[in-house]
Amino acid sequence: MQNSKLPLTSKAHNPRWRIRYLHAFGRDEDGSVIIMTILLLVTMLIMGGMAVDFMRYEARRATLQSVSDRAVLAAASLNQTLDSRDVVEDYFAKAGFPNALVGAPIVVDNGNSRTVTVRSALDVNTFYLRLAGMDRLTAPARSSATEGVGKVEISLVLDISGSMRFSNRFVNMQAAAIAFAEEVLDPANGGTVSLTIIPYAGATNPGPEMFAFMGGVRYPDTLLAGDDGILGTEDDYFFPQVSSCVEMVGSDWSSAGLPGAGRAQVPHFQVWDIARSVMDWGWCPQDRSSIQYAMATPAQARSFINGLRMHDGTGTHYAMKYALATLDPSSQPAFMHLSHPGRGLVPPQFANRPAAWDDPETKKIIVLMTDGDITQQERPRIAQQERDIDYIISRSINGRDNRGQFVDAATNVGRFEAICTLANQPARSVDVYTVAFEVQPNSAADLQMRNCASDPSMFFRTSGAELIDVFSGIAERITDLRLNL
Repeated sequence: MQNSKLPLTSKAHNPRWRIRYLHAFGRDEDGSVIIMTILLLVTMLIMGGMAVDFMRYEARRATLQSVSDRAVLAAASLNQTLDSRDVVEDYFAKAGFPNALVGAPIVVDNGNSRTVTVRSALDVNTFYLRLAGMDRLTAPARSSATEGVGKVEISLVLDISGSMRFSNRFVNMQAAAIAFAEEVLDPANGGTVSLTIIPYAGATNPGPEMFAFMGGVRYPDTLLAGDDGILGTEDDYFFPQVSSCVEMVGSDWSSAGLPGAGRAQVPHFQVWDIARSVMDWGWCPQDRSSIQYAMATPAQARSFINGLRMHDGTGTHYAMKYALATLDPSSQPAFMHLSHPGRGLVPPQFANRPAAWDDPETKKIIVLMTDGDITQQERPRIAQQERDIDYIISRSINGRDNRGQFVDAATNVGRFEAICTLANQPARSVDVYTVAFEVQPNSAADLQMRNCASDPSMFFRTSGAELIDVFSGIAERITDLRLNL
């Protein structure tokens, strides 16, 4: 009998057998779970490992970014004496990333500012993502820092009223103002910052040269010159033309410029008691405590501030008027006049200031401090005149019955607010910083300063030696070291 079983090779060539074999293989489920498990396990390893690899990547990227930021900050400093590129490379080398820099650091230094830009990248080897064909991840970092102040015009307004003699206020103010001046007038700033210092008491003295330029009308020079002194005192007080304040009228408070021409001189007089050891006589500060225009060096500012003397009264609105006027481009002819070699009251490099309001390269700033409320403006009832000089002097200094109210306090506050509004108009873009020094919260002076500031962050209430820190902080903001990531 013929064997029904065919050899295996014969079956393989049998079409019907092959069809049955393929059908059987398709129905066979043995080992399918193992295959699925292997696929899922590999996927889980990749997904779980991906989180680990990305965490390592982000940690390394953050470290690299931190090194990059610190490197450009140090390299961009205008006080940095080392080569900026060397500084950057040294930072990366010391951090363990000597090969991370992508190209050389880019340094732009025009003398007035310095910008340093750095690009870097770091390869992070993967542990798990390589299962998906990713052997490494590249962590990039980019940092750019600029230090520079461009062109800056600053009006620093200092209260030298008699109340500043209490609680060491005047001494703290002098120290704070000197620290401020040394910061903003640092030679590293490239000579682009001008600082106008505006001391004020009952009035503000623009100085004899500016008084003449504005067409101020003086009392006769011989009126009090050479007088032997004041009746009823043992001290000799001589009364030549020692001050140069001008009266202002209503229209002056609606303008950002200097007071109009032909204004009368503020009389020489005193209202409140005087502490002669630290104060000079007069409602109007004497000429040696008059406005100093566009100062350029710390030494010049330091010498002037150290020589300041206190005076009578608090007329903050007058000081704010001059603070804005010395930033107003309409005052440029006055600066040109003061810069004449025969006068030398403005450095020649600043003769073309104040710049236009819309000059994109110029920042204009007012820093205003006070320790008290704006008061009424008083004037002697007996006008200064050549007859009966001794009587006029004695009544002006010693006699309260010779006091006459010139403008009430409410009107003066309104004028102050009007000037603050002018300064803060968008067309001018003046940054107004205000400092309420040793005043009570929510007092009149506190509210006046707070409302005048350009922004709540630009208002400061302080006391004691903390004033130095406040002024230094404002100076640092002005010379801002900007980090752009």
